Amino acid sequence: MIEKYFYIDCQTARELLGQIKHIETAKRGIDRHAFLLGDYVVLSTERLKLRNVVTRDDELVYLDEIIRTLNMLRERGVAVIPILGYCYDPSSRDGEGYLFQLRAKGAELYDDAIMTKFYVWAQNEPEEMYLSTHLNDNEAADYLTFRTHTISQVPQEHFDRFIYDMLQILNEDILIDCNGRSNFFYDSNVGFQYIDLDAHNDYKYGLISTKPDIKKIVSYCGFVPCHYAEGTELFSHAALAEQAICMLGGSRLHNLKIDNQIIFEKCILALRHNGIPEYMINSALKKIKIYGC
Repeated sequence: MIEKYFYIDCQTARELLGQIKHIETAKRGIDRHAFLLGDYVVLSTERLKLRNVVTRDDELVYLDEIIRTLNMLRERGVAVIPILGYCYDPSSRDGEGYLFQLRAKGAELYDDAIMTKFYVWAQNEPEEMYLSTHLNDNEAADYLTFRTHTISQVPQEHFDRFIYDMLQILNEDILIDCNGRSNFFYDSNVGFQYIDLDAHNDYKYGLISTKPDIKKIVSYCGFVPCHYAEGTELFSHAALAEQAICMLGGSRLHNLKIDNQIIFEKCILALRHNGIPEYMINSALKKIKIYGC
């Protein structure tokens, strides 16, 4: 096992590895398992040598650069969750190993494990993609409406900072995965935080010749706190499926639409406050269908 630690000492990392043998996975994504240990999270992965899904990083040069960049951003006040170090089996083809990180404050923007009950892409029940939530339909409906209301009450300054931080991260050519709502956390004191940042964009890897227009990307991704409706051109997989949302019932459905409208309006204001041109916002909204709007 090769170990490389940047912002965590070797002894602490090894103690964390020893502890995960005795606890269950707290969260699971498509190719990772998360173990929560006090202030730390240990992520097991089988793809440490892959960046941006397909770009090989066998010597982990890109990953090392990302780790240093995330720490630099955090020192500048950007709400990223840094990677502290990693260890891996060098003989494994794609890099079986572990990432060490600090834990984000608060809770996921929306817990994807619960939201799969409502997303369009999940209606064929690919439950193996995430840990089971053990929530019945009524409990999941309560979660959706309560969490949406909670996000609707987030102060405008936190939405503004969310967009500001997004611009800072993207300006460093770091990829933000807006496809999963669990890649963002919210805490009433800290605000929105970004996790799962371990890949660059295609330009950084030489897959495209032109650097992406950061403001254009933000004009689309800035609506990630909102729920999308069926028929949206972008983020269609995360749209709320009509057949699934029916379980909410009358009053919950009504409240969901109102709260999502409030979130939508705060997102637009945050984009404007951060200098995203009106024509970009309008262009994005031609490809994004917001639920209830």
